Order: sequence, then C-alpha cells, then structure tokens
Amino acid sequence: MKTDTKAAADYRDYLHRYGLKNTRHRQLILQLLLASEGVLTAEDIYQQLCEQGAEINFSTVYRILENFTQKGLTEKSFLADARKYGFVLHALGHRHRLICLRCHRIVEVDHCPIADFEEQLADKTDFAIMGHNLEWYGYCPQCRKQK
Repeated sequence: MKTDTKAAADYRDYLHRYGLKNTRHRQLILQLLLASEGVLTAEDIYQQLCEQGAEINFSTVYRILENFTQKGLTEKSFLADARKYGFVLHALGHRHRLICLRCHRIVEVDHCPIADFEEQLADKTDFAIMGHNLEWYGYCPQCRKQK
C-alpha cells in the first residue's frame, strides 16, 4: 500500500489537531473514514485494510477507533440490526442524520427539526442545553428496493 507524500502530510496534520500521534495504521484508518459516506464498523475497516494489503490486527483497528472516539475525532453509533458499533468522523457543528440499518449510509439533515422543542425544554427545566445528537435509523431507498 502506497500513500503519497502530500496525503500523508494532510493525515499527519489532521491527527495532530486531535492530539494523536501520526502512525501508518492511524493514517490508513483515517483515510477509510474520510472516504466513507456511511458508518463503518471495526470489522468493515479491518476487512478493507486486509484487502488493500495492510498488515494489521483487528484488535489494533478497534483500539485505534476507540482512541479516535475518545479524542473526539470519531463518533460511535450503535447499529441495532448488526448489533455492533459503527464509527464515523465527528461532524463539526449542529448535525442530525439518517442512518441506513442495512448499508450504514448516512444522510445529513440540513435543519434542526427539534430546535423549538429544545428551547421549550430549556425554559421548562431551567437547564442550559449545550447541544444534542439526533439520529434516525431506517432503510435507504436502495436497500428498500433490495429487501
């Protein structure tokens, strides 16, 4: 597996922003996450890396993903149908998303559908709400056709 010099420098900078040391395995996992349009499980990442010829253990993949999540680089979501956790790069800003239970594709929702509710909840409870995460699970149009 070859990584060009410019891309390696970009990954190094990206990892450094999150307080992570730059390693080849972290670069490879970051590269897959950046290219993904959906949630990837540790198994997905491990399999893709093996197919690309990377020499890496599954435990290393999982440990790196957990470390990424701890540092705020990734978010961890439970995929109910697979009964596994999936990982996706942390989205900056206020985001909501739809996640396909079959292919794990993510569709970002452009607006906050519960902004008014959040404001009412804050007023009612006198709680200083700093944010929230909202994910809907279902089946995308392509997966519904295949079902």
